Amino acid sequence: MSNCLKSSMGRTPPSVFIDSSVFFAAAYSVNGSAHDLLQAGIQGRVVLVLSENVLEETEGKNAPRAHAAFLRLRDSLPHRLTAPSRRLVIETAEVVVAKDAPIIAAARAARVDFVATYDRKDLLSKQAEIRAAFELAVVTPDTVLQSLT
Repeated sequence: MSNCLKSSMGRTPPSVFIDSSVFFAAAYSVNGSAHDLLQAGIQGRVVLVLSENVLEETEGKNAPRAHAAFLRLRDSLPHRLTAPSRRLVIETAEVVVAKDAPIIAAARAARVDFVATYDRKDLLSKQAEIRAAFELAVVTPDTVLQSLT
């Protein structure tokens, strides 16, 4: 899937890197903004971007009842995969905690418009620093959905 896709209104839809917290929430419940954001991807209103790291982390977190839903989403969701270089991960770790450096580095490599997450402790609390260092908007799914209206 390309960033150059045009929506029905002629605009390029925003690209959104999906963090494992959002992917997990969408797999766990068909209600809520995480699910609505993935639906926006299916409808072509956003371009969804994932990394192998996010897919592996989400699969490991899923409770048995959500595992089947995760697998269905993973296999049917239109998305781009991105993989950051080791160097980019190391550079990113200078700004964000090491466990989240691969996530933000993957978003940087994909040059997305948004990083959608529910991680308040390590990512949402560092929105200003991440924006200043990498020109990345780290937001909740609600914020991405509001930007579409």
